[in-house]
Amino acid sequence: MYYFCDNCNLYYNEDEIEDCLIDYILDLVEYDFHVKKYFYPLLAEKKNDESKKIEEEINKLEQQKERLKKAYLSGMLELEDVSEDYKLIDSKLSILENKRIDALDFDKENYNPGHLMAERDIEREKLTEHEMYKDVLLKLWTMKSKDEKQTFISKFIDTATLKKNEDGSFDIDKINFRSSFIEQIDKLYDKGIVDFPTMLERDGKLQDTKISVNMNSRQLNDYLSTLKKELDISYMDLGEYYFHDDKIDENYDTKTQVAKIRNRAIEFKLKKNQKVIRLVAMKEFKNFSAKPEGKLHLGLVTHTTSKKKHK
Repeated sequence: MYYFCDNCNLYYNEDEIEDCLIDYILDLVEYDFHVKKYFYPLLAEKKNDESKKIEEEINKLEQQKERLKKAYLSGMLELEDVSEDYKLIDSKLSILENKRIDALDFDKENYNPGHLMAERDIEREKLTEHEMYKDVLLKLWTMKSKDEKQTFISKFIDTATLKKNEDGSFDIDKINFRSSFIEQIDKLYDKGIVDFPTMLERDGKLQDTKISVNMNSRQLNDYLSTLKKELDISYMDLGEYYFHDDKIDENYDTKTQVAKIRNRAIEFKLKKNQKVIRLVAMKEFKNFSAKPEGKLHLGLVTHTTSKKKHK
């Protein structure tokens, strides 16, 4: 399949764009995998008997998409007509997907956010230690057909603008996520289990890591106790910090000797075999896009790994 660029009047191969954006795609694959395996119960809000009806509506829309595809391939419809209808159907499917989640009948007493988050991280750590985690995500993506890939992306993204670089690669210039996806993130954020990417400097090199926000002390204790059943982990209390104007107040008493503030960064020591699982920020924010303001308690969760490298 090819995409047409309105500005340069050229067609670009779908595979070429996919190769350039694979890291972004795998982030969505990872999110979808974790929601389906661990967090569906947290997105279910009420009990009702609408599931069957919603499934029927979804099936009807999927059948409409298939008829449109056949009509286009047979030459009965133009690409522009099919694209508009596809977009409308995908929008309806996205809304129905959220309704289906809400209609699920779960006993929420059996689903603890801290426990679910820990189970997710245990699996991720074990696969990462054996250098298999990214391969698993890539396999989940590559095993999809072209149609399945398009349907998958349309669940999360409404529109996207790509920028072509001089070397021929593509970057995302602007992206508009579907409102249904943002609603899901808001719900998970409210439970304190949304990961945000951040950077950690270690031995002069920057490393990607994650930070959890909106957690409370009870949830943190549940999370740590579940991790300890499977992994050799440690928790480092990094102290209390005061943020204002998106910056750390370097004169604030952090109430800890473990970490210190230097050059607007938090410094602490780690052993060589301590792998960072995540940073934890214990403070309630209004929503997932809110900037830190006021007091914030930080912690660090590490996994003591074996010295032997697995391949």
